[in-house]
Amino acid sequence: MQEGSIKHKGAKPLRPRTIILLALLGVLLIAGGYAGWSAWSSQLPERINMGSDGNMTMPMGDNSMPMPSGPATPIASFKAPETAAQTKNFTLTARTANVKIGNQTIEALTYNGTAPGPTLRVQQGDLVVVKLVNTLSEGITIHWHGVAVPNSADGVAGVTQNAVKKGETYTYRFIAKDAGTYWYHSHQQSNDQVKRGLFGMLIVDPKQPAEHDDVDAALIYHDWSNAGKDTSGNTIEKTVSTSHIQARPGAWVHLRLLDTDNDQHMATLIGAPFTVTAMDGADINKPQPLSESILSVGSGQRYDLRFQMPAQGAVRLVEVDDKGKPTDGISAIIGDGNAPTALHNANPPIFDFTHYGQSKPDPITADTHFDNVNTMKLDSHFGFFDGSFGSVYTINGKSFPDIPPITVKEGQLVKISIINEGTSVHPIHLHGHDFSVLSRNGKKVTGSPIYLDTINIQSKESYEIGFRADNPGLWMDHCHDLDHASHGMDMMVVYPNISTPFDMGKKSGNIPE
Repeated sequence: MQEGSIKHKGAKPLRPRTIILLALLGVLLIAGGYAGWSAWSSQLPERINMGSDGNMTMPMGDNSMPMPSGPATPIASFKAPETAAQTKNFTLTARTANVKIGNQTIEALTYNGTAPGPTLRVQQGDLVVVKLVNTLSEGITIHWHGVAVPNSADGVAGVTQNAVKKGETYTYRFIAKDAGTYWYHSHQQSNDQVKRGLFGMLIVDPKQPAEHDDVDAALIYHDWSNAGKDTSGNTIEKTVSTSHIQARPGAWVHLRLLDTDNDQHMATLIGAPFTVTAMDGADINKPQPLSESILSVGSGQRYDLRFQMPAQGAVRLVEVDDKGKPTDGISAIIGDGNAPTALHNANPPIFDFTHYGQSKPDPITADTHFDNVNTMKLDSHFGFFDGSFGSVYTINGKSFPDIPPITVKEGQLVKISIINEGTSVHPIHLHGHDFSVLSRNGKKVTGSPIYLDTINIQSKESYEIGFRADNPGLWMDHCHDLDHASHGMDMMVVYPNISTPFDMGKKSGNIPE
């Protein structure tokens, strides 16, 4: 026998195919173990506290201020006055109800038995008091989207309150200080509950209207496809084809558009020139007439349009595809008679609000000195989030709850550069504040000052926004494609040393997205 060579009686050498199969089995075991560990490690904590008093569960990050010592300010202390010159009282009762969507009837979650819920109409300066009564089997809240409410009335489960359980009530109080078009919706499991019907419109009328409108109408985009079995998809006012609004020839029409979908809607008016008088409730200074310009209405956004009815015929609101061609989907006809069906312009322009209206002095512009400067880079990747594999949506490379908050001090001027590096559209919504749009893709705003609470950011697009930190509290800053928010694109803007007794997470039952 040759030295170093050992032969075992009866042993047979492994075949190459067997070796390959064993190697593959080993790789699969390792990959399976890694996937299992990744799924387990991606699960969200059972309790997450968002207080900025040292109890915050989220990491603070490099650009955050050190939290001051001393007694924290409880979130409950940020509240509206008990009385005002005028008070408007409402009761919203959450319950299931059969709602007709097109030719189908579904069981929806509703406020007061309707979906959308009742339109709440108040006047600028009113104290608004809303009692929420829950008869549903699941917890709910009401978030006042775009309204600068005191923090305790923001309606975010696990941050400003506990979800209201079956048989419980909760009262919201706030001053309607800014006129405009707003809306309300549940912020408990919002990606599910908004789809199923827990939303409605809030209109704050100005004390002294600048113009007289003969018709004041609202149209709400909503996708019911996930609300019930075999339900039709996109609707406008619960109609899967064409909605109708009455208006006589020559009448001035104020048309309010609200997108409650996760997706944006590309829309325009044909049959009459129109102006965009406001976005997200904030007036545009001296808007110019538009003809068939395409509006990109993002999730959570509101557009106020104003136009005069023609002497003959009707006006049509249409959706268009990415080439500006009207689709066969939902539309609305305003007025009587024949309504146009096609655009005159073969290549209609996309409405650019950064160069619209007339400029005027404004305290926050691209040339302002800012005390607090931040960047939000938006993206996504495939991976595990809360135990499930799929798309994970990130801000600065991290997903909730690992995204450090932006910490601001009261009185500061704050700038945020938001860069969409991904392929999806991201409508970013900041709670508790409106913000001035400073620039788009590096170019300064040249028209009217534009104030928004939700900014719709296309793929590879960037914006700079600025706001004054004038509403202390713990505020969400998240994508209003609520599917994106519920899969990671959710962070906080916080003022220092504020405590909250409420926790997010499965153990608390508070799941805001």
